[in-house]
Amino acid sequence: MDKNINQIAAYFETMPLWPFVLFGLLGIVAIMVDIINRKRRALAIDNFRYTIEKEFSDMYPEHKRWPRNINHYLTARLPEMYHNFEVLRIFIPQDRLLSYNMDWNKFRDFCRNLTDERIAAAEQNSTATHQPASTELDPKIEFHQLISNLLKHTHI
Repeated sequence: MDKNINQIAAYFETMPLWPFVLFGLLGIVAIMVDIINRKRRALAIDNFRYTIEKEFSDMYPEHKRWPRNINHYLTARLPEMYHNFEVLRIFIPQDRLLSYNMDWNKFRDFCRNLTDERIAAAEQNSTATHQPASTELDPKIEFHQLISNLLKHTHI
């Protein structure tokens, strides 16, 4: 047994150290890249959530009021949201990417198709008790559901 230990010790004395130094540096670089990516992911999530909280403060998480000319209001905010969506997309796992893209497309389509007339009709249907319920979902409920679907992807 002592002979084996002496043989191993002699091997390490004659072996060059540069491979160990190289692997050590690669390990340090890998850890630094992981730390940087974690910070970038956290920043992307914070920016995405902040944009939603800031831009839709009157409508989400607690609905206070719909702004006038809702279609213009929502579509004017889509470019900034799309930018944050794209940044966050990098950090979404591959198996959830399809769901993330579909949730974004539904939200974008909702923002482009929502009109003041549709909101007024939904409010009128909700106040009229003798009229049958419409097959269309209330825009407030649909908006909250779409935002919630987008935000669920920030809890990775």
